[in-house]
Amino acid sequence: MLTLRLTRTGFVSIARYVLLLAVLFVLLAGGFSSTFASSPRRYPIGLRPVALPPSATINPNRPVLAFYYPWYHTGDWSLNTMSDLPTIEYNSSDESTIVRQVNWASQAGINGFISSWWGQGDSGGTDANFAKVLAYAATLQQSTGFHFASTIYFESDAPALQGMSAIVRQLRYVLSKYSNSSYFFHWHGKPVIFFWDPLGGGRTLSMWQSVRSQVDPHNTTIWSAEGVNMNLLSVFDGIHLFSAAYWGILHNNINAVDQGFRSQINAYNQAHHTQKIWAAGVLPGYNDTKVPGRTGTYIVPRNNGATYRMSWNGALSSNPDWVTITTFNEWYEGAMIEPSVTYNTQYLTLTHQYATGWHG
Repeated sequence: MLTLRLTRTGFVSIARYVLLLAVLFVLLAGGFSSTFASSPRRYPIGLRPVALPPSATINPNRPVLAFYYPWYHTGDWSLNTMSDLPTIEYNSSDESTIVRQVNWASQAGINGFISSWWGQGDSGGTDANFAKVLAYAATLQQSTGFHFASTIYFESDAPALQGMSAIVRQLRYVLSKYSNSSYFFHWHGKPVIFFWDPLGGGRTLSMWQSVRSQVDPHNTTIWSAEGVNMNLLSVFDGIHLFSAAYWGILHNNINAVDQGFRSQINAYNQAHHTQKIWAAGVLPGYNDTKVPGRTGTYIVPRNNGATYRMSWNGALSSNPDWVTITTFNEWYEGAMIEPSVTYNTQYLTLTHQYATGWHG
């Protein structure tokens, strides 16, 4: 989901002993650097990595993908606008940040990121940082054998993505620049793009049909739409829920809700002789009540991991084609599994448990 990135001025001092430890880490890690800022709220040295599963246990036919937000600056971190804080406050553009995040995700059994994308060369850095994610994925595979393949989340409300001509131009850029990379997420040989809220902001199915006829007339790519409207399947190749059907969690009937979406897609496929894709979402919790100016905020309590377990169980009960995690690091909306001050690595550990179980 596209959210406004809010900044505050701040001063971060780097303790000398932490720098020495960071240097030792670089030497031990074979050249990858990581910068740790000292703060009484953060515990970067104490984090225990999740054990990396053998690459053979990661089933590419059962992908787990996490929504990812690459636009943070070190001045953004504040409990005035977030419900929790990361154990390591970071700048998303730093190479050390991307190395750490991709390592954490891959060690947890995540196949790749769905990276928030605001357009070619955007000032927020989403385009440049997505390129860095793909570049590091190549290094990761060389060093560990783990294939980490990511795609973009086409943020339909972003200023640079408004209007049909702009959408066509930007999608052509994505496909020409990224889709041929083996580290761009493909499904059965086709590159995949995720789209946020295609029918919001006055956008229509007829507009998207026109876009697709210009960008992908032969359906050589796969487009996944966010939403619950099955009419989206007339243009898009599948449906995902950024919301992870949170109402099913709150009403303790998430299995039935997720299975209901699977049934609707099955019925569509049977009626239209298609193979539309169901991506079931999972959610650790949610809290956007501190986002200034936002109305209609809500909370999905984490319940010390019980919510995440319930969400995973519901998703897997629906026999999904893919599983999407909302999110790796959406801190403003309180829906992150990235290590936090409150929960440390609890949610990466749970992700590893469920992801590797589903991979088989």
